[in-house]
Amino acid sequence: MKAVQARELGRLFKQARRAEKLSLRTVGELAGVSYGWITMLEHGEMAEPAPSKLDKVAEVLGIPPERINRITRGQAARQLPPIRTYFRAKYQLTPAEIRQIEELFDQIRRDRPHPSEGTAG
Repeated sequence: MKAVQARELGRLFKQARRAEKLSLRTVGELAGVSYGWITMLEHGEMAEPAPSKLDKVAEVLGIPPERINRITRGQAARQLPPIRTYFRAKYQLTPAEIRQIEELFDQIRRDRPHPSEGTAG
């Protein structure tokens, strides 16, 4: 991520934290990341923040993933592991169980309207 993107991402997180009236330490405790990590993020000093930590802090602050992806031009999402790796590591699933999840996930993605098609309202 470029320096300008890192600073913009930092501003987004800082504004969200202040809007929620949370301290750096409180956000760190809620997200399970260090005070120093959040400080560096907010100051735009992190060119490649760990996606897992970024996601945890964003969730605490109510920042939608789409906003992060817009700022990072999709870089944060590209750094995430594939669904197979996640389920294998987190839940110790068998290859057959993971295949079932992947098939279901693929079906959901196929059935989902494409963003350019819009949604019925």
